[in-house]
Amino acid sequence: MERTLKLKLLLWFYSSANIAGCALALLGPALLFLGVIDTGWLLITAGLYVVGWLLGRRPPALERHIEASLSAEQILDRLDGLIRQAAPHLVEDMRRSLVSIRSSVAEVLPRLLTAGGGSDDLFTVRETVLNYLPETLANYVALPPAFRASHVLADGKTARQLLVDQLALLDRQLQEVVANVASSDAQALLANGAFLRQRFQQPDFLAPR
Repeated sequence: MERTLKLKLLLWFYSSANIAGCALALLGPALLFLGVIDTGWLLITAGLYVVGWLLGRRPPALERHIEASLSAEQILDRLDGLIRQAAPHLVEDMRRSLVSIRSSVAEVLPRLLTAGGGSDDLFTVRETVLNYLPETLANYVALPPAFRASHVLADGKTARQLLVDQLALLDRQLQEVVANVASSDAQALLANGAFLRQRFQQPDFLAPR
């Protein structure tokens, strides 16, 4: 669904580009006060804002998808890279959940790949961890830092709080998948697969739920 004009304006207001632009634009009034500039100070201030906006407009980017044809070792290598990229933008609770998620994937994925590529549990792990997780982290990191921490999105929670909750939930569910694979509990695996597909089909924090 299309993001509302209000939401777009909030994202612009909190963006690194706008913050950098405003910070640099403050030099205009400062130079006027110091007598360095006089006539045309408004135009100079506007120009400084544009320069700051251009310098700050590039958001951090994360790889959003991991190919479905990769081996277990390659998937883990790519997942490690994703976690390294995301880590500087995350709080400790998020990083702790990612470490646990990675551990669950490392334990269960080789067994699932060996068992065959068409099982529901393999689909669950591949789609929720290797598509949902990169997409969700990329969407989170693309949000302005101040916006993540302060703007309430849903259920009275900010993007930061929502991501903490979602990663913790995914961590718990993958731990259940590991336990169920170990006990060959086929019915529990089917239930986990259905739950994860339903819960994580919408990774955009800003989309209505």
